[in-house]
Formats: sequence, structure tokens, C-alpha cells
Amino acid sequence: MRNLGAMAVFVDDILLSKLWEGASDRLLAAFTDSMDVFREMSAREAKSLGYRLPQGLPTRELVGSGPVVAARLDAMGVTASAAMDFVADMVSYMEASHDSYCGACRGDDDSSGSCTRGYSITTWVSDIEDAAAGTRTLSGAADQLMAQAIEEEHLLLRAVLSVVPEATVRVVLGAAKAWQDFEGTSWAGDRLRLEASQCTPLVVLTEGRSDVAILEPAFALLHPHLTDLVRFMDFGHRPAGGAGPLAATLRTFAAAGIANRVVGLFDNDTAGCDALRALRPDTLPANLRAVRYPDLELARGYPTIGPPTCDAPEGRRERADVNGAACSIELYLGIDVLKGVDGSLPPVQWRSFISGMDRYQGEIMGKTALQQAFQSKLRAASDSPSVMASQDWSGLQAIFTTVLTAFH
Repeated sequence: MRNLGAMAVFVDDILLSKLWEGASDRLLAAFTDSMDVFREMSAREAKSLGYRLPQGLPTRELVGSGPVVAARLDAMGVTASAAMDFVADMVSYMEASHDSYCGACRGDDDSSGSCTRGYSITTWVSDIEDAAAGTRTLSGAADQLMAQAIEEEHLLLRAVLSVVPEATVRVVLGAAKAWQDFEGTSWAGDRLRLEASQCTPLVVLTEGRSDVAILEPAFALLHPHLTDLVRFMDFGHRPAGGAGPLAATLRTFAAAGIANRVVGLFDNDTAGCDALRALRPDTLPANLRAVRYPDLELARGYPTIGPPTCDAPEGRRERADVNGAACSIELYLGIDVLKGVDGSLPPVQWRSFISGMDRYQGEIMGKTALQQAFQSKLRAASDSPSVMASQDWSGLQAIFTTVLTAFH
């Protein structure tokens, strides 16, 4: 709720609600920033909202045509049928609580129109139609009914617009300090999307199918209590893998306003770093994150094979820090997978030079064999969980920590 002072919702001249608790983001999101206007209140309106100044009080409000506001609410899932069901529920509640709360019957209100006994949704529709036509003001019963819609004014508004669809809708935001405090309706939409994203699974995107084939079952094994909250995207229908397509997918998600929290997980290599540099993760919406696999201690002095030279026609073999240059998913499979029977590590082969990063891209040799060895390790752990104590899962655990803390 955004409480900016004396706020109220009007449909034409019908006062739907005084927003004592402030305007909800769902109500504000029914308007656009272009509907934000300034004007002067009449003395009568200022008095009805509790202002003491007699006239000419400047105010700020959102003004939209009924069809446009209704269409925006429909697109948000606040449909006419859902709104009328909401009003019907309020009518049922008012009838059930009549003996306790009817002001007319208790003597608190002298108007017979304030009695809620037998009040129906049909009567409410007639009250709205008559008030909109100017033939009479809203009955006390209608006022009591609509007063129940605290924090649900967007539903009440949609119901009223189903009765008088061509009306003009105004949300009076208040005066003075409200001009500075109101952030705009687009912020309300952003907050709703962020709130919605927190109730949906975290989606993890990777550079390719081989990453998913490793990460998904490993996550289920290491974090079985979180599998319903974290989803690894199936790349079965994506035409190409790699850092570039992953960055393009994140841009598409950003443009489409995807509500889920999404983590784009790039390889910790030169291509991944270059894609992240071009993507500019700081410009993504709040529900999208772009990260790379974490650095590995193992990779700080890893065996590599350089390009051939006269002195080393088969390539010079040296140790190098390959973090940020050659750490694909295979380097995270565990030392028990990486080490051969002779205790050696499969070297990284330096390949193409990426000018944007001013360094070479490296690739670990024997990827297929490493992936097959990992699947055997995974099956052994699944068949006998006690085996995991003697296995090395530290690399994959580091990746999962990166994913699970991406929004911290």
C-alpha cells in the first residue's frame, strides 16, 4: 500500500472509497504514468477529503477512461466476473452480519436506505446506475458495502466499471507532500511483478543442454528439499547453446517482462565473461540476474597446452590460472572425476583469441569422457547415498551456492 495522505477513488462523481490505508499497487497499476495530472480542488471536494483550505487547493490525481482502466485490469487478471463475484461475497457477508453491524437498525443512522437487510447485488447495481445517472446519491447500504473493500479497491473498481463502463475514473492522490512521494504508476507494476516473482520457482538458464544434464540431477541429489523451488530450463527446443544465445535469452526475458526470478548462469571462461560484459547485468530488471560459475582454487594452477611454437611444435605445456578463461562445467565435477588413473588432470587447450576480453578461450580436453564419468559417479551416489562422503561435490556445491544467493 502507498499511503500519500487524503486519497480517494471516484468513478465520475461517485465516491467509491476513501483510501484510508493508501492505494494498493494493484489499483495504481491500472493506470499509466501518462494519466498523472495536476489540478485545483473545489472547496466542496477539499472539505469532503478533510482539507481545511476553502478553495483552490492544488492536487494530484490519476485520471483514466473507464474502458482503458477496465482493459488494464482485465489484462492483470482482475476480470469483470471475478470482480462481481467479489461484490457478491461482500453482499453475503453484509447480510450475514446484519444484526451486528446495521447502523440503521441499531439507530446509528436515521436513513432507511442505510438498512442492509435483504440488500442484494441486483440492488447494488441499481444503486450504481442511479448514482451515475445523477437521479440519486448512493444509498447508505451501498456505502457500507463498498467500505468493506479495504485493500481490494481494484476489484471494487472493476465491478463498478462493469456497470458503468464509459465512466471516467479518478484516483485522488492528495496534495502537497504527495507530489514528492508518489513514485509513478510504473513503479507499482514493477513491485507487483517482483512480488509475483517471489512466489514462483527460481528459473536457472545455462549455456547448453550438457550443463542442465549435470546440474539438474546433482541439485536433486544435494538439495532435494529445494527441487520444487528451483527449475533448470529444458533446452530441448533451443536451436543453439553458448554464451551469446544465453545472453540473448536474458534480453528477451527482460523485454517480455517475465515475472519469475531468473538466473542466467554463464561458464567461467573467456566467452562467458565477454557475454556478461556485453550484457551489462546491472541494467537487467530486478528479477533477472546474470552470473558466472564461481572461481575454483583448483583452476588457479591448472595444466594447459598452448599453441604450437618452433620450440614446442605440439604446444607448450604450462600451468596457468584458468578462472575466467576456461572453466566450463566439467571443471566443477570433482577431483575424483577429473583425475585419471595416473593422478593427472586433463589439460586445458588454448583455442581462439577473444579481442573483447584480450585473452584466449580455453577448453578442457576429453569432455565427453568426463561427462560419462560423472554420470557413473551420480548413479553410485543415487544408489547408495553413503558413497557421497567419499566423493568430491565441492565444485557443484559452489555453483549451487551462487545460484541460491544470486538475489541476496
